[in-house]
Amino acid sequence: MSPLKFSVMTWNVENLFTPNHASGSGSRTPEIYQRKLNNLVRTITAISPDVIGLQEIGDPQAFADLQALLGVRYRFTRLSRYPDGRGIRVGYIAKLPLLQAMDYDDYPPGSLLNIPDGNSLMRDMGRGALKITVALAPGLVVNVVNCHLKSKLVTYPNGRRYPLDEDERARYTGLALLKRTTEAVALRVHLNRLLSYNDAPLILMGDLNDEANAVTTQILLGPEDRSLANRDKFDDIRLYLLDEYIPGERRFSRIYHKSQEMIDHLAVSHELIFYLRQADSFVEPIANIDADVESRRDALYPDHAAVFARFEIPDDDADRHFSITGQ
Repeated sequence: MSPLKFSVMTWNVENLFTPNHASGSGSRTPEIYQRKLNNLVRTITAISPDVIGLQEIGDPQAFADLQALLGVRYRFTRLSRYPDGRGIRVGYIAKLPLLQAMDYDDYPPGSLLNIPDGNSLMRDMGRGALKITVALAPGLVVNVVNCHLKSKLVTYPNGRRYPLDEDERARYTGLALLKRTTEAVALRVHLNRLLSYNDAPLILMGDLNDEANAVTTQILLGPEDRSLANRDKFDDIRLYLLDEYIPGERRFSRIYHKSQEMIDHLAVSHELIFYLRQADSFVEPIANIDADVESRRDALYPDHAAVFARFEIPDDDADRHFSITGQ
């Protein structure tokens, strides 16, 4: 029997708003907006993943415009119900039906609670994560979680992008890091509920705004595996980052101040790591950026690379090391 082929992609599409959106984000003209959409479609069509997790979706109409251009092959969509203050959120476009959708916005019991955020407490993720399930065959399901953690960019009171003094810079930089950490912990607690005591494969994707060795990324991955060849008690809950399988010359997803960074990630559970056939990052079109957000309004291509992976899962249940029932 031929294997079941399955592919996924994560992509921060950078301020996907309709032209002259009330938020002040997005392209200034319909012509630039259309050219950006066309570039998104060309990349998606070339890679042709089954499930695409997108970040920085702004106006739902822009999301609908993208899906319409992709056509009937990508007719299944889902948007998070929890955007951030700028209106950006995560979402999916897929060839396969998106089942059992669940929004993760809260800080559940077991995560970091009662953490101060100025005069209040951190109570929820700035941008909600979104979980969906896809069925690859009767009884064979894969859970996918799409997230976009707190940016490293610091915003000061009243929307300022600059600090009034060094104390304020240190304080708000620390708060941004703390926010990203609490989001990572909350999301990890949600992932624990999906991973524990079952064999259903899971894929975590998204813009983590940190590289592989960052503490926040390691929180999401769980305990390090000393040997893939030997099972241990943590195989049920750990995730495996696919960065190391991306060719070295393309192992980055953003160029910030001329430094190549891998901050957009795909990670998979133990059930899927053995069936990975390709992981890659489409870096060729991305440009070097800095902290000047306004200069990016009319960009024709996102500042992040599309990161994707392809899997081949044995069709015969007897050839897999997890159950077809996912139970």
